[in-house]
Amino acid sequence: MRKTIFKRHITLMLLLVSLAGRLAAQEENHIQFNVVNDTARIEAVIEEDSLGNLINSMYDSNLDNVDHGNGMLFTYFNWMPGYNLYQNFDIVTIHYRHQGSAARDTIVLTGYHHPANHRITSNYGYRHRRMHRGVDLGYPEGTPVAAAWDGMVRISKGTANTGGYGNLVVIRHDNGLETYYAHLSRRLVNPGQTVKAGDIIGLGGNTGRSYGAHLHFEVRYLGNDINPNRLIDFENFKLKFDTLYVSGYTVSTPAPPSADQQPVKPKSNGTPQYHKVRKGETLGGIAIKYHTTVSKIKKLNHLRSDFIRDGQRLRVR
Repeated sequence: MRKTIFKRHITLMLLLVSLAGRLAAQEENHIQFNVVNDTARIEAVIEEDSLGNLINSMYDSNLDNVDHGNGMLFTYFNWMPGYNLYQNFDIVTIHYRHQGSAARDTIVLTGYHHPANHRITSNYGYRHRRMHRGVDLGYPEGTPVAAAWDGMVRISKGTANTGGYGNLVVIRHDNGLETYYAHLSRRLVNPGQTVKAGDIIGLGGNTGRSYGAHLHFEVRYLGNDINPNRLIDFENFKLKFDTLYVSGYTVSTPAPPSADQQPVKPKSNGTPQYHKVRKGETLGGIAIKYHTTVSKIKKLNHLRSDFIRDGQRLRVR
């Protein structure tokens, strides 16, 4: 009798252990890894974006609500693109969601390389009552697709579970932007891989929600889409501007200043000028203060990323 009861207890314990294991496995599918001070921690809940409508475009949940709640992050080191701007480096969740407000900043666009010299076949904006958040370029299938700026691959996913993007590559760039390359026939890069502007990251194709070979190309900042036509001349395959300005709520391109609005450049006597970084300052804000550019400050200080720390002494001239 005792042996029978003992066997029943053992069987029950084994069933409980098995059930707990299954529940834990299911729970892991809903865990997002986040990073604080280069150390991974686990969050079971992902809050909704509170950044607001950065460029006043309507949100299309049918197209953009992809993979939320199943993220997986690389440990985010200060040499990785956007370390002082983005809150994580998720290699599974396609669309980044920012929590909180966006600081004022300047985005340097220099170093751009056109994905390939093909013109727009479908523009940014509403199309058949659906928001089209990028531009379509008439890429013949198999045409090499190039990275627009230097950066690191965040997403490289196949046709399953990409919300119509098909084969998709997303690159987070050193200047803080992210670019999307969709409907590829083949992906040639992996998450975490460093790329330079002009590197071939895939081949044009017709995968996903596509009705003919083309490249769907998006430009985003903190997860919010920007009309690529505002930045890029797709007729001549080059940039329209070399700088974007972020107010915290809008992203704007510079307008040519009138003669009486031209900034007064400080006279240079050849003596280096330095700035001590205060809490909350960004390279963009410092560049505006000293009438210079982020790229020049980075070059003077041999910076590989936009990361700066409180108390750091930067040469600005």
